[in-house]
Amino acid sequence: MTRDRMRQSIKGRALCRAFSSRSAGGVIFKVVLKSLQERKKRISSEISSTIYFYMLCIPYLIFFLKISILVFLVFYRIVLPIVQMFSLLTCCSFLITLPPEVQDPQALAHLEGLNFYLSLYEQDPEWVAFIQQELNHNTPLEDIPGRLRLFLMEERTSNVRMDLIQEFLALYARNGAVLPVEPYLLEGALRSYLDSIRATDDFSILQAAYQDLRDHEEGSFFFRDVVSHNRDFLEAQSAKRTWIEVERNSLYSKIERAQARLERTEFQHTLLIFQLEDRKRGGE
Repeated sequence: MTRDRMRQSIKGRALCRAFSSRSAGGVIFKVVLKSLQERKKRISSEISSTIYFYMLCIPYLIFFLKISILVFLVFYRIVLPIVQMFSLLTCCSFLITLPPEVQDPQALAHLEGLNFYLSLYEQDPEWVAFIQQELNHNTPLEDIPGRLRLFLMEERTSNVRMDLIQEFLALYARNGAVLPVEPYLLEGALRSYLDSIRATDDFSILQAAYQDLRDHEEGSFFFRDVVSHNRDFLEAQSAKRTWIEVERNSLYSKIERAQARLERTEFQHTLLIFQLEDRKRGGE
């Protein structure tokens, strides 16, 4: 009996201790939570008082903030794109400039001609930047007229070559007696012929060939020589193109037939469903 009472008293003490520890933990948690809430209120009140202080010191603070945001949006959405567009146009204008010390009339005439040829066709920005770098930084002032003349001759030859290529492509496209070939393949064939006769960088030959095309069109010697020189290549490319077109047409016809069969099957399936529904209603 005495042992049972001792055990009960020990259990009671343990329960009291556990309850008291839980109660103490709950009290501590409430105290911490309350302190955090008070700190949060104190921080928010300090922020509000700071804002009110600045608003009293600077009455138009909100107005200035709105104006600043508006200016930023206008600059970011309107002014910056316009500036980028003008800078792009400036980069694409490809106008070469000379140092102000160069006042030689011949050099200025070469510069005008160079800028004229650079404006005729789309140019590589790196090539234009290279010309500008060479003239302004890598060439002595006394050598600029001669270097400028070399660039002028190179651009003039390049433009005549581009005129010749475009004229040849246009004539070939209008001629129904030649084999159909993709334009980029035809341009490659023309460049191959120019390389074979060593006329890629020869201004006089390019000019004569261009004039021959303009005067005699498909009957010009240059046109016939290019076609004859690349006949095997053109025939192979034309046969390949014809085969691709035949295969494409065959594939399209197969797709159309399959689609027609599918539509016909769907129609028959719908009819069977209607017939089945009619039979069910008739049986009822």
